[in-house]
Amino acid sequence: MVEKVSHSIKNRQTTTTAPKSNVLSDVLDTLRFRGSIFFRSKLASPWGMSLQKLNNPRFHIALSGNCYIGVEANAEKEVINIKQMDIVMLPHGEMHWIADQPNRKLTPSTTAGDACELGKPLFQDGEITNKLICGLIDYDKDMLHPIVDSLPSALHFTDIEKDNPIWMTVLLLDAEMEQSDSNKTSIIDRLTEVLFLQLLNRHINENKELTGFFAALQNNRIHHALELIHQNPQNEWTLDLLAEQVNMSRATLIRQFKNTVGVPPMAYILNWRMIKAHHLIKHSSKSIDQISELVGFSTARTLTKSFHRHYGVTPGELRRKRT
Repeated sequence: MVEKVSHSIKNRQTTTTAPKSNVLSDVLDTLRFRGSIFFRSKLASPWGMSLQKLNNPRFHIALSGNCYIGVEANAEKEVINIKQMDIVMLPHGEMHWIADQPNRKLTPSTTAGDACELGKPLFQDGEITNKLICGLIDYDKDMLHPIVDSLPSALHFTDIEKDNPIWMTVLLLDAEMEQSDSNKTSIIDRLTEVLFLQLLNRHINENKELTGFFAALQNNRIHHALELIHQNPQNEWTLDLLAEQVNMSRATLIRQFKNTVGVPPMAYILNWRMIKAHHLIKHSSKSIDQISELVGFSTARTLTKSFHRHYGVTPGELRRKRT
């Protein structure tokens, strides 16, 4: 059943207070979530494509026509009926298929994508029934964060109105690809990232059954604790100080933080400092001394020891590898 592995997100009014996006944006920016489009085409029935498993979030947008997506996740099989203007996201990149009808003969998506790149798109014989845009999100998987694990196997966004910012971004994407006659420009990539963030925000704002990191963003006090950690990773955080700042007892903070985020507050702080250090070492020219100060370590030597324990390489080795 769809309910077991996916969530259907409708364009409805909700009383849930939308969380501020600075924590989410900080995570996405630091882990370098980057978007791209790998397929865009008009299609004539019959058609079908298979997609192998990737460790990347992928999404499919039905610009016109209805179709189906079949997903295998956690030993369960699911077929999702996609209607025009629906978007389906597969956050864990499971193996799946997409077709105008179930049980179609399937062509590898790489083959279909290559044909489009060569100007010889497949599935063009007969009346055009569908138009699809398919994209993926890449990120630095060396930096482990609970954000992706907090998402279900599939997200089905339905009833998106034409004037909704999500659909306006989709139309901008489509127009940019039409004008540039390409799926790969910096504008297209940035719009894909904007769309990914919009979909995540919609999932948070309109779903009452969130788990993990996204559930933490809906808990006002835990969200405030995350804001403090993300805004000031260099602070000398203690449980007492953090609990005082969010007006909770130590025991309550530990329990609620672990129940939502998945780890205790101090473990999250250390992991986030490591992630920020990894990001700055790999993508900035700051010295190790500067980075250690920015992420809350007393000396570069202390950072180097912790970094080596966490990632198995020293900051210098990571920087040389990047170069």
